Amino acid sequence: MSEPDKRTKAIRLAAAVANLAADMLLPTLIYLALAPTGLSAALRLTVGGILLGAKAVGGRIETGEFRWRFALLATVVPLIAVFGAHLAGAGDRISMLAGAIVAAVIVLADLARTRLGRTADDAPRPPIDTIAIIVLAEVATSVVLTSISGDARFVLARGSFYLVVFGVIVLASTWTDRPMMQVALKPVATQGDPLRTAAYDRLWASSRRFRAIYRTVNGSLGMVLLADAALRIVVIYSFSSGQIAQSGLVSQLPFVVLIAAWFLINRGLLVPRARRMLDAECDVAQGTEKKLFPPAGDSYTRMSSAVRPTG
Repeated sequence: MSEPDKRTKAIRLAAAVANLAADMLLPTLIYLALAPTGLSAALRLTVGGILLGAKAVGGRIETGEFRWRFALLATVVPLIAVFGAHLAGAGDRISMLAGAIVAAVIVLADLARTRLGRTADDAPRPPIDTIAIIVLAEVATSVVLTSISGDARFVLARGSFYLVVFGVIVLASTWTDRPMMQVALKPVATQGDPLRTAAYDRLWASSRRFRAIYRTVNGSLGMVLLADAALRIVVIYSFSSGQIAQSGLVSQLPFVVLIAAWFLINRGLLVPRARRMLDAECDVAQGTEKKLFPPAGDSYTRMSSAVRPTG
């Protein structure tokens, strides 16, 4: 399979950047858009958090496999719980707890459906959705943290605790057989080519250096997330409680710097090494295949030369 052309790569990069920008800016944009409603800052930030969580469990939009109906369900039902509790006279803290609990039930039900439901023709069950597990862990963290404080800055800083959960999960996967970044980057490295996929699997099983590259990429991402979580809290609490929009935007800057440095280092140093190892493994495999199964023309030519009469 041919390597994606420059236009395809540019589209993928633009989609990834747009996806990241949406994740970073969505809560703040929702906060500003709901300002005329008179809702408290904590509830407005909660609405943005619910939308972000629904987007995460829906999947990646650029793959064409985004679960729009499920994402809509994970958006509408928790919002009904939040505003239903609010209209019933509950305080901000109870309203936010209601939304978080309903969101957790939805994610749990989806996990149970995919893991416990019947499969056609006894087909193997799909692997557990890592993103759903992360969102569930974040929702559980949200329930605990929301019960502690309903202060707007605390609600905004709650994203840092989510990053800690995500960072710990990423780090914990580093020494498993399936580090999260290895799973994410394998389709990019193999390009859907069966030969490259087989070579990749051989390298992963036999080469400590190859595994170390991907584990370094994975572990460094976990460290970036944890560092950003700490810096985000510092930035948010350096602003007053009346400057939520400003602190929400400025608190994204450490993540932009850290993730850009992580991307440049890994994209410029580590990933090319892994690609060269994979290319070399593919070349070896192709050479072995030619020796074991020579082209029919070559075999015919040698046989013809052997039986051709002389003189």
